[in-house]
Amino acid sequence: MGGVRFGVIGCGTISTLAYLPAIKGEYAGYPLELVAVCDAVEEKAVSAAKRFGARRHYARYEDLLADPEVDAVIVATNIATHAELGLAAVRAGKHALIQKPIAETLEEADRIIEEARRRGVKLQVEPPHMLNPFCVRSRELISSGALGQVCLVQASSSHAGAEDRPWLFQRAGGGSVMLDLAVHALTWLTGLLGPVAQVTAMATTSVPERVINGEPVKVDIEDNVTILLRFRDGCLGTVVSNYVTIANKAPTINIYGTDGTIHLESGMSPFLLFSRKGKYLEQDGWLEPTVYAGHLARPLTVQRATPSGELPPHNSVAHFVECIVEDKQPVPSGEFARHVLEIMLAAMESARSGRTIELQTSF
Repeated sequence: MGGVRFGVIGCGTISTLAYLPAIKGEYAGYPLELVAVCDAVEEKAVSAAKRFGARRHYARYEDLLADPEVDAVIVATNIATHAELGLAAVRAGKHALIQKPIAETLEEADRIIEEARRRGVKLQVEPPHMLNPFCVRSRELISSGALGQVCLVQASSSHAGAEDRPWLFQRAGGGSVMLDLAVHALTWLTGLLGPVAQVTAMATTSVPERVINGEPVKVDIEDNVTILLRFRDGCLGTVVSNYVTIANKAPTINIYGTDGTIHLESGMSPFLLFSRKGKYLEQDGWLEPTVYAGHLARPLTVQRATPSGELPPHNSVAHFVECIVEDKQPVPSGEFARHVLEIMLAAMESARSGRTIELQTSF
């Protein structure tokens, strides 16, 4: 392979902030090239092509997928189109990185996974939290027994709601606080503890009308959900996700074990560890990892990675390229994304029916 040549479908906020700036330079000697961009609003495609140096721009995704110079495709469009575009991409023989969620139904997810396997292409699905160094470190601590038996986990993924994307509040556009936000917390917890066995949930529409881009928008989705989980190992979990959180100082993720606790305030902030098995000055206590020591010490964050690369920043595009070039299994995989999707669909069903739902998939 002479390098990885990209096509990006969707030239909105996610692409211009996260994906398009990352497609440059090289990986392990393999050059990265932005061949083409596509957006149904052609002006966006034209603008993105000029700004990020794409050689071509398209208004139809079919034209981008037919481009023989495109090896890998990033799908960064609204939720309702992920399944159609993801399936079309792998069917065209392109490696695919798909924004979350992978699809809106398990049947759609199955088709994408099977087609990618049949075509021999890589399938990676956002969000990339399992690559987050603090997720990796937390998994290591759990596996090492530093927390003892993990009994309870809690995660929150909430904000006040996007003020520029009305489709997020409309079911027809794929809008869903579950598929848009709860997916983050659920990816963290399943990435830490493995598959979920049972799901119970409650959901409501707390704010039935919002102002988006200066215009009133009727909200026809649930914007406030709470999910209860039972993991296959018996651990219990709770997830809070909503578009009604204006501000919050509570830890984003809490992991409680018989011998210790981890608090993560966000995926990019330092974590606090309390462990009976990691004594300091012969006393139990909270530990906050730092960069360096003494008067130079400061909290260790993803942005302040150590020179040794102990906590390197995680990057979806870099990992995607690594998997293509080195023939590795992407993280998260399609199977992982399908399991998280089943959790979310089960939560929706539980909220409607009042029943606890048993899950069928794993990863």
